[in-house]
Amino acid sequence: MPKSRSWGSGYRCLVLRSAGGAGPPLSRHLSSVGFTTVVVSSEAEALAALGRETLAAALIPQSFGPVAITSLVARAGHQRPEVPVIVLGTSGTVQEAVDAMQQGAADYLAPPLDAETLLARLGRLLERAARPEEPPPGPSAALAGLVGTSASIRGVLATIDKIARYKTNVLILGESGTGKELIARALHSRGPRRQQLFVPINCATLGRELLENELFGHERGAFTGAAERKKGLFELADGGTLFLDEIGEMDPATQAKLLRVLERNEFRRVGGTGKVKVDLSVLAATNRKIDDAIRTGTFREDLYYRLKVVTLVVPPLRERKEDIPALIDSFIADFNRRNGQKILGISPTALRAIMDYDWPGNVRELKNAVESASILASGDTIGLDGFTDLPLRGGRTPRPGEDAAGSGELSFPVGCSLATAERELILATLRRHPGKREAARVLGIGLRTLYTKLSGYRARRPPRPNADSA
Repeated sequence: MPKSRSWGSGYRCLVLRSAGGAGPPLSRHLSSVGFTTVVVSSEAEALAALGRETLAAALIPQSFGPVAITSLVARAGHQRPEVPVIVLGTSGTVQEAVDAMQQGAADYLAPPLDAETLLARLGRLLERAARPEEPPPGPSAALAGLVGTSASIRGVLATIDKIARYKTNVLILGESGTGKELIARALHSRGPRRQQLFVPINCATLGRELLENELFGHERGAFTGAAERKKGLFELADGGTLFLDEIGEMDPATQAKLLRVLERNEFRRVGGTGKVKVDLSVLAATNRKIDDAIRTGTFREDLYYRLKVVTLVVPPLRERKEDIPALIDSFIADFNRRNGQKILGISPTALRAIMDYDWPGNVRELKNAVESASILASGDTIGLDGFTDLPLRGGRTPRPGEDAAGSGELSFPVGCSLATAERELILATLRRHPGKREAARVLGIGLRTLYTKLSGYRARRPPRPNADSA
């Protein structure tokens, strides 16, 4: 960060303040080094500010949730591709930092927020944005992260090359964590709509009413608390691409409304009567077997055919293990770039154990594990001891309640709390059934209940050493 106390002069920074949050103190810190701050209190005000202001950076509390963060990151990136968005964490866990990065943030700050750390990290991001523009990307630059030489991944990349040039709907099928959103982003960034917004939403995390409100927006007075008109994600993505992740979890009533948009390129806001016209591409993804869902009546066949103009199937990581070394190198390089670290690689012992593991959570699980191990590394090489949360051979002690022999049975000592037993049962079930819908079915609970419990576990997880550098 520059030494001058006025190094922020000429920069305007957006600060989104949550209830009881650190908006005013952050604003004062930024003003002390010359920034002009734009402080807002809602997602709608932030979107409006991003549309009208020439901003250098944006600070967004993670408490606003993944939908708000992805919307704001998309708008900031559309305004100027190098506008950095910094997410202000709530718990400081490694998983929260990973979530922020997956939502598109340029950086993540763990609590408690420190003014000097904030200014230093913001200074580095602005210096990076001010560097001379690099030459135009080569043919595979948009596919960074989809690395490997296996026949299956080469087939996926070849299909992306063929279809990216067209304004068409694509259905992406594959297990959880295989990289379906990464493929959707690659299709958008290489296609004719690349100058417009890419807007993702996970359909499994919201109930029907909330999902429809996010997708279609609402008119003022549509329901209690609707004090102003809100544009939905369809309007935000107009001209660009809307990515509907886990579309197999969408309620049939919402499916019918989505079908209307795809057929007529128009919709009505919640509580509205006027038609809103849009022109966009819809990319959808699911880890479900859609044929089974159509037979059971939980997914509309006419919507399926509207979405599957082109179908792209992503292979699970266990079927392309030869790509794991290249993926690890890619994740380490990305970690080093974002955090200014110098991790050189992974030990042969750790790599052998990783290659022996089946990775039920696929590429996402591998990426999270490598990032966590990079944070915990005591030197410049990742060792087997960095993968403490995984059942790698020789790599960890069984969790409380877990059978070390891997028989699939759990045991708990008398006096163990019900909450602890429930948590271990849920996590053990997810290790055996990585698909959350299948895990919820096995556990006999609703999918939304499972998501709620997992969010609670992440929030209560104590921070690991150096989590603020994630």
